[in-house]
Amino acid sequence: MKTLPSVGFGPTHGYLYIHAAPRAVLKNLEWGIAEVLQMPLSLKWEPQPLLSGSYKSEIAWNGIQGSGSRLVSSLKGWHYLTFELFESSSQGSDGSLYMFSPELGLFRGTVGPHGDLVINENQIQKILNENKSPALALEDIESLLGKKWDDALEPYRHQSIGGEELDARLSV
Repeated sequence: MKTLPSVGFGPTHGYLYIHAAPRAVLKNLEWGIAEVLQMPLSLKWEPQPLLSGSYKSEIAWNGIQGSGSRLVSSLKGWHYLTFELFESSSQGSDGSLYMFSPELGLFRGTVGPHGDLVINENQIQKILNENKSPALALEDIESLLGKKWDDALEPYRHQSIGGEELDARLSV
């Protein structure tokens, strides 16, 4: 499992895992990521065996607060792209976990300083106040945790990049 250092090189840092992207857009993706991070980069792309004709890559990044959401905004418009982005909590702010698949769209979860997804009391209170059956309440809680996205991305997480098993579940 990869872990983030407790202190990044910039105000915030994280990981971007592009699990699947069509060959035709790889260079454009690099340009878009470089523009957001304001630094030139060249990603190492490898074939994605789970999706014929697709490629995968990953990058550890540093940037100013909010770089993660700007990266996600840049990436989510590309068709047939599957990715995950983690932005570390820093300087008193929570982090974020973004998961995207073409079928499900975008999930965003708040990540606390220990790397756990955070569900706040208002979200739980809303579910309780709706007087749903336990099964429906559980479904709502799973939605807050991004379970559908988690299930969809899980097969990609166990692919290797550069000879190392990729585990996109990060801890701080």
